[in-house]
Amino acid sequence: MGGQQKRDNFGTFRRLLIFLQPHWKSVALGLSALIATSLLELVPPLAIKYITDRIIQGSAEFTRPERLKLLFLSGLGLAALHLLIAVFNRVRSITMHILGERFILDLRRRLYSHLQKLSLTFYETRQTGEIMSRVTNDSEVVEQFVTHAADTLIADVLRVIVIAVILFNLNASLAIVGLIPVPILGIITYKYSKKVRSLYRSTRERLADINAKLQDNLSGIRVIKSFAAENHEYERFSKEAEDYFNMRVNVIKRWTIFMPLTQLVVRLGETAMICYGGALVVMGQASFGTILAFVFYLEIFYRPVANIARINDTIQRALAAADRIFEVLDTEPDLSDAPDAKEMPPIKGSVVLENVYFKYSSGEEVLKDINIRAEPGQIIALVGRSGAGKTSIVNLIPRFYDPSSGRVLVDGIDVRTITQQSLRKQIGIVLQDTFLFNGTVRENIMYGRLDATEDEMIEAAVAAHADIFIKDMPNGYDTEIGERGVKLSGGQKQRIAIARAILANPRILILDEATSSVDSESEYFIHRAMDRLMQGRTTFVIAHRLSTIKHADAIVTLEHGRIIEVGDHRTLLERDGTYSQLYEAQYRLDEELT
Repeated sequence: MGGQQKRDNFGTFRRLLIFLQPHWKSVALGLSALIATSLLELVPPLAIKYITDRIIQGSAEFTRPERLKLLFLSGLGLAALHLLIAVFNRVRSITMHILGERFILDLRRRLYSHLQKLSLTFYETRQTGEIMSRVTNDSEVVEQFVTHAADTLIADVLRVIVIAVILFNLNASLAIVGLIPVPILGIITYKYSKKVRSLYRSTRERLADINAKLQDNLSGIRVIKSFAAENHEYERFSKEAEDYFNMRVNVIKRWTIFMPLTQLVVRLGETAMICYGGALVVMGQASFGTILAFVFYLEIFYRPVANIARINDTIQRALAAADRIFEVLDTEPDLSDAPDAKEMPPIKGSVVLENVYFKYSSGEEVLKDINIRAEPGQIIALVGRSGAGKTSIVNLIPRFYDPSSGRVLVDGIDVRTITQQSLRKQIGIVLQDTFLFNGTVRENIMYGRLDATEDEMIEAAVAAHADIFIKDMPNGYDTEIGERGVKLSGGQKQRIAIARAILANPRILILDEATSSVDSESEYFIHRAMDRLMQGRTTFVIAHRLSTIKHADAIVTLEHGRIIEVGDHRTLLERDGTYSQLYEAQYRLDEELT
């Protein structure tokens, strides 16, 4: 298990370094400044040894005025050296921090781009807040590794090696005594790292659960308030937060054992060195300046060794976060363009579902032997009880899913042989569950065609009977509508969504009960607009209100994923089958309600 983790750690670390390759110039500058700083910081102890042994405690080699002059010049030299170190530190700091921000920008762009390529199945099996946590929180932790840990680790390793060489040159036996703690620290750090990474992975996942719960509750705040469930949701959220707290405390407990233990080992090593070094001075086997230099060097030496605790903690958190990020990046989309996929030419509007079977990833087969043919300009209505498979059929046309067997053809072309974007750009969709972005009315309508003119946008709004209420809004088309259009009524949101589809000017329309949330007057005008819009375009309508599809060229009745009836409104009523029963039941219900 430990070997596997080691390989995983190395693999994750190597993949992080790949993201730094495009920024090799910044890396080179930062490392150069870092190396210069690390080497220059090793000069002062030797200078102090020289000042102590040769100038302060010097013999008749220098006169008193000469010693004072040399002391003054040495002080100036040390001051200039520290100034130079500060300059290099500034270069290193600004370079590495900007590099860290650039690194995280690239990583987030890569993540977002990949998320957009993933199929709907990915999002159906994960919570939005959990995905958001990987893009924001996890990437932030990885950035700390680049900015605060990677370069520090390199500098510390360099300092340790150079200082060890200097110490052995100054006094080998004293160096051996002073460096006794090193292997002990290595063993302690290895054992700590082995245990703590899995804990960090678990805490990252728990934090993602909290984000997911928070996002879910904020999105459903109206429902929570409607059912007076605030206390219930508070208890659930509090439990998630407390679990995260307990996991963090567990990590902190391990940290507070590890950190003091490393410091204790370091201090004991320093104490042993001072005692042994003092004995050497007393016996005349070492100078006071040598011991003083040793003290300074060991302080510099053990600073990075002691920092192993902090750096290792940052590294382990970063690797745990990076694992979660790479888990997303390694997820392959269920649907992807074929290597030889071509651009879809301008669509005329022929749609054929040929011997189509379909099941979701759960294994449930929801469509069985579906055969539908729609000629350009025809209106095909899909009806049936809930769960009959209506939405599954229309999801196959823009290739949100692929059939388990059979084919979906648009203008005689199998949709699996063309690029998804070129197909979807020519299909307009209006869903029953309307989604609007947080922004202005104009931005939401223009989403249908980003290069449309102002006049075209307004014309689409007029056609959807939306202009009449937009003009009465505080800022007209520049009015902010809030998250998911929270400031609008259900009917207003639906009409803006319809305007968006009208502006897209698609050759194929998919309407999932597009007028379900509008009042009778608006519905009348919208149907008039839709009648004009659907002329010459192939339209698939999922209808729950059967009175709205009397004019359809063909009505397809579904039951348990199979087609049981096909015909126009009059023909199906005369057959007295399932459609007729559904229509009569709805007609009676409408009469009772009126």
